Amino acid sequence: MSLLLVNLISMGLSAVSLIIFFTALRKASRLTAMSRLMANQVASSANNLQKALAILQSEREICRDESIRLEARLKDSDRVRSEMARAMELVKRARLDLNEDALVAAAMQQPAAAPHITPSPMKISPADLFVTEPLKSAIPARTIPSEPARPLPVFVNRIVRASDVAGAVL
Repeated sequence: MSLLLVNLISMGLSAVSLIIFFTALRKASRLTAMSRLMANQVASSANNLQKALAILQSEREICRDESIRLEARLKDSDRVRSEMARAMELVKRARLDLNEDALVAAAMQQPAAAPHITPSPMKISPADLFVTEPLKSAIPARTIPSEPARPLPVFVNRIVRASDVAGAVL
């Protein structure tokens, strides 16, 4: 009987070991399935990160190109602004020169017996409104030449004749 009892115990232990083995096998298959699912999710996440990186790099390139374009536009606008400032200064100087030439021409055309009429100190010519202090100090005062004036073209004579007594060109 003891042999029968040993066989029964042996069979019971074999059955328990088989149950434990199948349970472990089932858990291992679940773990394998979960690891495959996790690997797929990691691969999908890595793929999405690669796409996001590519999008960010293209956005960076677009932003860099836009910043280069904006810098070029800023340089161009600064250049245009400086050219406009230079042109405005040239126009102011030309206006002052024209007013001074008109005064000289008016003084030359007046008879010698007539007294020289100067503008009153309170009167401001339109050209003086646009002249800045640095520009006034930079332009030397012209003196009336002692040599006879050259004959002026017809349109200049008309402008001089149309000017008022103070010498402001209308």
